Amino acid sequence: MLDLSDSGVDTLNPSYWFWDVGTIRHLDLSNNYIAEPFPDAMGNMTSLEALRLGDNFLTSLNPRALSNLCNLRELVLLGNHIDQDLPEFLDGLPHCAWSKMKLLDLTRTNISGEIPKWIEQWTDLSILQLSFNRLVGSIPREIGVLNKLSKLYLDGNQFSGSISEEHLGSLVNLEELDLSYNSLHMVISSNWTPPFKLQLAYFPSSKLGPQFPLWLKGQSDVTCLDISDAGIVDHLPDWFWVVFSNVQYLNISCNNISGRLPSTLEFMSSPMLTVFDLNSNMLTGSLPQLPRLLVELDISRNLLSGPLPQNFGGPFLGDLLLSENSINGTIPIHICELQFLNVLDLAKNRLTGGFPDCAEVSVGTKKLNATFSAEALILYENNLSGDISFLQSCPELILLDLSHNKFTGGLPTWIAERVPDLSYLRLRHNMFSGCIPIQLTQLAYLQYLDLAYNRISGFVPHTVDNMKAMTQDHTQGLNNPLDSSYDRPDGYSEAFYSQNYDDSLEVVTKGQYLDYTSSLIYVVGLDLSCNSLVGEIPVEITSLVNLKSLNISHNQFNGKIPETIGFLGSLESLDLSYNELSGGIPSSFSNMTMLSKLNLSYNNLSGRVPSGNQLQALIDPASSYIGNDYLCGPPLSRNCSGPEVIIGRNLDEHQAETRYFYLGLAAGFVMGLWVVFVVFLFGKRFRLAYFHLFDKLLRAIQASMT
Repeated sequence: MLDLSDSGVDTLNPSYWFWDVGTIRHLDLSNNYIAEPFPDAMGNMTSLEALRLGDNFLTSLNPRALSNLCNLRELVLLGNHIDQDLPEFLDGLPHCAWSKMKLLDLTRTNISGEIPKWIEQWTDLSILQLSFNRLVGSIPREIGVLNKLSKLYLDGNQFSGSISEEHLGSLVNLEELDLSYNSLHMVISSNWTPPFKLQLAYFPSSKLGPQFPLWLKGQSDVTCLDISDAGIVDHLPDWFWVVFSNVQYLNISCNNISGRLPSTLEFMSSPMLTVFDLNSNMLTGSLPQLPRLLVELDISRNLLSGPLPQNFGGPFLGDLLLSENSINGTIPIHICELQFLNVLDLAKNRLTGGFPDCAEVSVGTKKLNATFSAEALILYENNLSGDISFLQSCPELILLDLSHNKFTGGLPTWIAERVPDLSYLRLRHNMFSGCIPIQLTQLAYLQYLDLAYNRISGFVPHTVDNMKAMTQDHTQGLNNPLDSSYDRPDGYSEAFYSQNYDDSLEVVTKGQYLDYTSSLIYVVGLDLSCNSLVGEIPVEITSLVNLKSLNISHNQFNGKIPETIGFLGSLESLDLSYNELSGGIPSSFSNMTMLSKLNLSYNNLSGRVPSGNQLQALIDPASSYIGNDYLCGPPLSRNCSGPEVIIGRNLDEHQAETRYFYLGLAAGFVMGLWVVFVVFLFGKRFRLAYFHLFDKLLRAIQASMT
């Protein structure tokens, strides 16, 4: 055996010494930088049984170089960009090795076309991996002739048609079957008994329903089962939890499966860490006692009810996702004992009371001074109340959503000290009061802050520019807790675990509630709307150049819009409506080329609306300015040439100037009359000259009339 994997090889030089060593049976060149086709010298390795070239940069192959390799048993090319038609590629491999080939791995090689019917000639094939390619058409029944197959991976292609008992009936050695993410329909009789015992059964996005696939009843050896999004509209059978009591990964999500959860799942005896994903079904009951080694549980978007048990087990839980059910009662103190908890999502339930203060946890008479270890706490849309002093025992929080509850009190001044990595903070629709503490702006990683619909008053701190995550583009490799959080334990593959926490989170932007999952890292927003904030908009807010959304509407801000507002070139949504802002709209607005939603309505703005391609491209742009009677110019119908509009000036200044003009005019008129009166009264010579001139003019008029 010659193992040159991970050795930095970047070429298949025909002069390499090993081409002529006829005794080499295994050649491993995996994970290198090879981008050349096979050299003809490879044909000299007639004893070669295993050739592994996975994860290189091969773009084309010369199968003729392999024509002499009649002893070839294993060919691994995964991760290369072969970009060939599958039948053409297979036909180029040495025909003398077809019936001897045991392993063929073409995963992620960009191959296309259909699986040829003559695949039946590869009679010794044990492992066939064609995952994540561009294969099309139906899966030929001839694949069922390969009775030595133990692993068949066809996932991530564009296969269509049906899978019947004829495809699977002779595969007596089959242990792993993955048909995920195709357009396949499994047409199998409810009384069919498979000849195999699967250990891995992956069928997400394949149609197994509408009835629950009863042929799974005999698959008690399964450790990984995924039948998510399989079109099942049926009752969960009674035998389900018993048959799959050894399962390590279970996913039945996104179906319409009904039934009641058992009162306990402690009998689940998997010797390894486990993941259960049951979300988006119609399951009822309350949260059961959990298996000891359970790591991830997702029963969100079901019909669970009743309170959470005071101790539901699962000491190794990392993710507990129970959102969008009808769970009531309070959150038990047992939450604080889950020292491995990473994500807790209880949103959209009927929970009451406060969140436990883990620093107050005690066993008997001894206080433990525990901390809540989770990085994500999502509790929105419940009936929770009290203050948020519990956050002092949550030092690792990165994402916190308490919106749409009844929390009270002021925003804590210790938040940056006690929860330093907080990146996403959503507190909208509560009853928080007081001012925005300066210390809140010391959260350097904070990139999304939503305080809307509270009772917050006072000024916006001038230190808002300290929130560096809103000033920097963190797609450029900057350290960002939102990007690195929710990691799985080392040593567990994506096949075992579902993706990192990807349950959607609501973000209000452009006047809409939008759901974000893995793209949350790119959401940068500040929402202070619907409070009682006063004073001028701090100019420092225009330093938050990475903001995508800014909403400070429905407050009592006054003064002018900062001239540097145009620095916010990344803004997609800006709402300053329903304030007391005055003066003109800064011309720098035209610099915001990403803007698609603008609302400046119902202020005291005046002057000409600035022009700019993006401003003219707004949907219904005129509605962005209504309620400002002294604005003019396109897209408004009011023309700026009229005397009623003083372009670029404050409305109050215009009124004051008009008032002073008329006062001066009246004073001048009175003064002029008074001067004439005084002259006539005290100057006899001026008085006689005036009347003499007046008589002369009168005689001239009379003469002209005659």
